[in-house]
Amino acid sequence: NYVNFGVFALYEDKALENALEVALQLIMSVGLEDVLSFPKLSRHYFSFLDVLFRNHLPFVAAKDTGTFMTLMTVLHEGLQALDPPMSTHCASAIDYLASYLFINRDKDWQSLQMLNAHVAQDSTLFPSLTSTLFTQLLFGPYSNHWSVTRPMLSLMMADEQSFTSYRDHLISTQSPENQQKLNEAFAKLLTDVQRNLEPTNRDRFAQHLATFRQAVRGFLTY
Repeated sequence: NYVNFGVFALYEDKALENALEVALQLIMSVGLEDVLSFPKLSRHYFSFLDVLFRNHLPFVAAKDTGTFMTLMTVLHEGLQALDPPMSTHCASAIDYLASYLFINRDKDWQSLQMLNAHVAQDSTLFPSLTSTLFTQLLFGPYSNHWSVTRPMLSLMMADEQSFTSYRDHLISTQSPENQQKLNEAFAKLLTDVQRNLEPTNRDRFAQHLATFRQAVRGFLTY
């Protein structure tokens, strides 16, 4: 019940690549407004992007920067949807991207170089995703809690500055009393969190996020 995708490249068979290209062009021909207007369409649309980022990131990396940024914009919009399945697919795709960049950061892969080149074209990409994820966590419905927490650790690992900048900005918007409380909450959030994406570390961070959300919502002004 599986397909070994690597076989296609090994035998220089373009069938899979051509199929992915047609599917990608098809979904990109549909306007984002139309996608978000039809729930059944949007779920299949974002499910495809989830699979694409999970299994075929080298294919995504090989696209031009404009196409890559369009995909990231679509994922960013879907991440803010109130429909949990939609936001879950988007969060999952973002997690696969950030995890890929972090885990393979020391490898000399062409796909990694191309992805880093795409990301470097927009310095606001990861910071904006980090801000949206924390906003969803703190102010969004609880039904979206699990989905939005999934990529937060991988994004922080892939671009620590994005997390630091968001933390400092959020603290700066609070009263002096709340600043101290928020500082303490962020310190607890990072307690015992290691610089890796092992399942135990992910679970620990997810638990800390739940505690962070509950504690901060009691006093945070936004």
